[in-house]
Amino acid sequence: MVELIVLVLAILCVYLIFKYMGLKKEIMSCQDQIEYIQENNSSMRISSSVRYKPLLKIIKLFETQREDNKSLYVKHLHQEETIKELISNISHDIRTPLTSIQGYVEMLESANRDEQVQYIDIITKRLNDMEIMLDSFFLYTKLQTQNKPFILEKQPVYPLLCDVLLSYYPQLSKIGLKPKIVCEDENLEGYINADQMKRVFQNLLVNVIRYGSMPFQIELYRKEKDLACVFSNAIKGEHIEVEHIFDRFYQADHSRGNNGSGLGMAIVKDLCEKMNIVIEAKIECGIISFVMIIRG
Repeated sequence: MVELIVLVLAILCVYLIFKYMGLKKEIMSCQDQIEYIQENNSSMRISSSVRYKPLLKIIKLFETQREDNKSLYVKHLHQEETIKELISNISHDIRTPLTSIQGYVEMLESANRDEQVQYIDIITKRLNDMEIMLDSFFLYTKLQTQNKPFILEKQPVYPLLCDVLLSYYPQLSKIGLKPKIVCEDENLEGYINADQMKRVFQNLLVNVIRYGSMPFQIELYRKEKDLACVFSNAIKGEHIEVEHIFDRFYQADHSRGNNGSGLGMAIVKDLCEKMNIVIEAKIECGIISFVMIIRG
């Protein structure tokens, strides 16, 4: 009986030793594979012939982390390319008002008093154009590189819209734009970030001022459990490729003669996405509409 127990224990010990040696060999194999992957930046996946659950879990965790790192790296490269493109385009756009300012500064030296007042007014407008371009550039860059989500609160949208409309009233009146406001309930609420929602309204209004004409209407109404906000206006002259309207640097006239940055609507799209707002643009019978569905 004792001999049998000793024999069983001996067999068990031999089995465990072989099991241990096999596991040790497999761990060393995994280590070699990891070192090879790191040294050669290889996309090879780690393989294991041992069905040892803890080891397989470690391999799975490693592969998951590697995929996450790869995604972050690709995202980083994309951000770098985006910023390079932004710098290149904004440099081109700034050069136009700078050249104009330089010309008017030179003309100031030989101008009479009335002409000086006129030239200074033009220079001021060009400087304002540059400020808007740079502001759009920095905001868009921030949106592309910032991963921190916006804090959303359920609150009325109509008061924010009225506040922004009031601030743009002089510019709208100057070019004869009188928006018709259709709101079924001034207390309609949606999940938004107030500051960013105001920025969306501002950019939409600037877009209307640059490219729109009457009729101009803003609607606010309940859509099932959500809230719909629609900006609609007639198109002023230029052909608009609605499928590209949210692309960065897209401008309807392609000439950049309006001194815009071409980032306004791209910023609107990004801000809406970060607030879980669905936005789309459509054109029917010469009327362009921007439809936003705000989570209610």
